[in-house]
Amino acid sequence: MKKIKLMAAAACIVLANAASCTRSEEPAEKKSETKRKDTGSIVFQAEGDISKNDLDIITEVLKLRTENEMPDIGQEFSEDYDANTITMTFEKENATRENIEVFSERVCEKRLLEFRKGEKADDELILTNDDVEKAENVIMAETDGSMRDYVSIQFNDHGTDVFGSVTGQLAGTDTPVSIWFDGELLSAPVVSSAIIDGNCIISGDFDTTAAAELAKKIDSAPLPYEVSVKEINY
Repeated sequence: MKKIKLMAAAACIVLANAASCTRSEEPAEKKSETKRKDTGSIVFQAEGDISKNDLDIITEVLKLRTENEMPDIGQEFSEDYDANTITMTFEKENATRENIEVFSERVCEKRLLEFRKGEKADDELILTNDDVEKAENVIMAETDGSMRDYVSIQFNDHGTDVFGSVTGQLAGTDTPVSIWFDGELLSAPVVSSAIIDGNCIISGDFDTTAAAELAKKIDSAPLPYEVSVKEINY
């Protein structure tokens, strides 16, 4: 009986050693798998009298823009409602400091599209981003045979109705429909006839890159708040 007990004890020792050897390999594998990624952060400051709901809206817009423009940086967002700040952490692996600095400024743009009845910035507002279904850059032939870049806008149902009604009112008059983006006048064409198909072409001093960039900005969610970059930690 003693011999059996010793053998059993020896077997336990062997098994224990085997288990110990197996466990000794796990930390290295686990350490490799859970190795902490090198991260940085951007702190955004919401300006003015901002409510909790406002800060939530700003966060959602920043998330959408980040997903569209820098989808590979593993971003996470957190809010400080007392300080009216939003912190975005990101993985440095897929984002250089230069890219982050450029992006942080771009993502704070309001990107507000406005159509007004008249050529002044305070003339009657008739359409905004909310009325746009889609924006894209297009290249069209001019009468002289040259090619020119434009931004094409397709309105949603509400925008189509409003644009058709307003252009019908202004057709044949000297009052233009002015198109503004973040307070900058893009164009102010006069209307020759009612436009009822929901399509609008924006002309300007565009090359292909500028037209594509403007179309992309119009397609993105607008940010109707003042937001600045408080700090970048890289």
